[in-house]
Amino acid sequence: MNPAKPVILSALAVVAAGFVVAIVVSARTDIATPYDVAASTYVQSETCKRCHESNYASWRRTFHRTMTQEATPDSVVGDFNDRTFVYQGVASRMTRSDGACFMETIGPDGARGNFRIVRTVGSRRIQQYVTKIGDRHWRLPIAWSIVDGRWLHMNGAFLHPDGADFGAHTTVWDANCIFCHNTKAKPGYDFDRKTFASSVEQLGIGCESCHGPASEHISRNTNPFRRYTLHVTGSADPTIVNPARLGKEAQVQVCGHCHGQRMPNPVSRIREFLGAGDPYVAGSDLSAATTPLWRDSILEGVDLTARYWRDGTPRLTAHEYQSLLMTPDYRKGGLTCIRCHSMHGGDPKGMITEEMRGPAACLQCHANIGEDVAGHTRHLANGAGSDCYGCHMPKIVFGVMQAHPTHRITKPDPSRAWLYQMPEACTVCHTNRTATWAAGELSRQYGRPAPALPADSQFETAETVRAAFAGDVVQRAIAAEALGAERGYTPDRVARLWAVPVLLAVMEDNYPAIRTCAYRSLRSLVQRAGRERADVAGALGLVPAFEAQAPPETRRAALERWWRWWIALDKRGIDPPDGSMPLDSAFRPQIERIRALRARQDNSIVSIGE
Repeated sequence: MNPAKPVILSALAVVAAGFVVAIVVSARTDIATPYDVAASTYVQSETCKRCHESNYASWRRTFHRTMTQEATPDSVVGDFNDRTFVYQGVASRMTRSDGACFMETIGPDGARGNFRIVRTVGSRRIQQYVTKIGDRHWRLPIAWSIVDGRWLHMNGAFLHPDGADFGAHTTVWDANCIFCHNTKAKPGYDFDRKTFASSVEQLGIGCESCHGPASEHISRNTNPFRRYTLHVTGSADPTIVNPARLGKEAQVQVCGHCHGQRMPNPVSRIREFLGAGDPYVAGSDLSAATTPLWRDSILEGVDLTARYWRDGTPRLTAHEYQSLLMTPDYRKGGLTCIRCHSMHGGDPKGMITEEMRGPAACLQCHANIGEDVAGHTRHLANGAGSDCYGCHMPKIVFGVMQAHPTHRITKPDPSRAWLYQMPEACTVCHTNRTATWAAGELSRQYGRPAPALPADSQFETAETVRAAFAGDVVQRAIAAEALGAERGYTPDRVARLWAVPVLLAVMEDNYPAIRTCAYRSLRSLVQRAGRERADVAGALGLVPAFEAQAPPETRRAALERWWRWWIALDKRGIDPPDGSMPLDSAFRPQIERIRALRARQDNSIVSIGE
């Protein structure tokens, strides 16, 4: 054996070991060196699949992915098989031809046209349709209700009354929807030529919306030693954003970027936003370029006060960020969006696991309450009155034809009804009770001083019923939903049928969105009570469906059929009305009393702004 060979092999081993050590040291140094993720470029979510297959799969099933899509046979969910929808005397026709979808309706210029659908917006509750005319994309006025399986006019998806402008929601997509419904939008507006050249890094909410642009992340991680070092040490990778590793403020800003309506700071930066786009990148400081919209914010041409309850709480969707900022659990504690929501787990409807839909979400920080739930709530431990969400995050926010939980966590206080004209947890559940009754009960149960009661006689009516007739459009929508909510003051499904005549009266409202909410609640009440009584169960088969945007005579005919059914129904087992209800002993509406409540309505237009 050559005596030099072991020496050579040893030397090679030392060199190799040194080489490996150098690579590992280099990788560790690289990982420890801060990097501005915004300096990277975007690569599309498909690229992430190679290394993050499970996260990619869980993202792919979300509604974030399908928020905006190219119009294809797979993405279009509306019925375009030569269907006609009539609203305000305008017959809109939806057709297919050579694999494309077309909508013949009133266009942006007020003239009738046949518009090719090029993009879709939404895939959970409603789907909106976008065409392209010249340099700009336009959202058309007719949408498909995924929930109800029918066509509707956007006036009914938002909070506009009968007779409102047919084109009120025909919007330039490039200046509005583009920002929050896509990944890194660039409207490309030329203020001199008044033209758009819009583009996005990815249609829909892609991986890089929350994790930042990933080109550098991919490039550096072609090095297996770097990947192994990250895996073994559990270190953060500076080339990508992991929201879970961010500080509290930066973490909620990732979500607040889209779930919290904002304006440029200063407002003059709108030229930058409409030109190059919003400069925010996940992980950066959202407040550096924008300010959240609040009730007292000033935005030329927009009444922002209508988007908030009178105490400043947001009452429309897309303001969850503001609601969280108002919550002590965030300001003084560790509450963030992902303490409850899961971007890669649970039901895509809400991005939340089944466990976090219950008390476990709150017990993360309030474990002591779980030791004596009834002692805390003064209600049965397993009843609706001990539902953390129902009491502290009641459904008092409206958006996309549905009520949603507020994200401002508060304590129940029925006096909000007369102090701020807003719905409140106690009477959203006890729909058959007045706000003054609820205030008295809360005072009695907790030994607190009772609030000063209102002198206004309207509050002698059960609060949710009062709001359904006398409130503004948001109050009425929230009340209409609450009357049919699955969980309520009693588990007795038949007992709650007293709300049927109230809902039938609400279905005469002059806002199609409210009529829709009321009819859904009516169906829900009847379906649930029908499990107990056959004479109730048959109603949905005997009575025609109610179309909220059908011509008035069609709606009246459907309502008359419902009234005939209700009058003939055996009322045994139904909670009898008392003096707080605008109903007589036969469960028929007290017309004059309802008329007096309706005279108090504020029918100002509420611009949802999304």
